[in-house]
This record gives sequence, structure tokens and C-alpha cells, in this order.
Amino acid sequence: MPKLHETLPLHAQWTLAVQTKTPHRLAENFAGFVGQFYDRPAFDELARQVSDLYQVHDATEACRFRSSLDRRLSDRYHPPVVWNVDPVRRDRAA
Repeated sequence: MPKLHETLPLHAQWTLAVQTKTPHRLAENFAGFVGQFYDRPAFDELARQVSDLYQVHDATEACRFRSSLDRRLSDRYHPPVVWNVDPVRRDRAA
């Protein structure tokens, strides 16, 4: 039997995660899974979407998420997330 949160649409799951997890904790979780993404641009796109969700409620929280994630990626010898992507490329990445 699926867990309750697994029955929600993916966007709702991420919205719930942003509302219940601190930026530091969610960045820690993201960094732990970076190696499991075959397509790094997809990882970056997901990180940008989560940052946007934090941004809706508090710009400071979004900034904390981005800086914490980049720091943790650096600790794992991965490049930082590409945060600024032109809208045309971003549409294609989704």
C-alpha cells in the first residue's frame, strides 16, 4: 500500500517537502542523491524548481537552499547547480 504522500502529484510532494523541511535539510538530501541522477541537467532543473518553491514563501529561504546545496555538492566533488538558465533552455529541460 502506498504512503499518503506518494498518492499526491509530484509538484504537491515537492511543495509539501518545502513546507516541512528546512532549506539546509532538503539541500543535504539533494546532495546525497546527486550521483544517482544519470542526467545532471535534470538534477539541476529539479533543484531550480525546489528553489522556486522556497522563493514563493521567502527569498531568504531560497537563497539558503541554493548556497547550502552548492556547498554540499562541492564537498562531494560535484560542480554547483546551474541556477541561472535562460527561459528558452529551461523550457526544453522540463
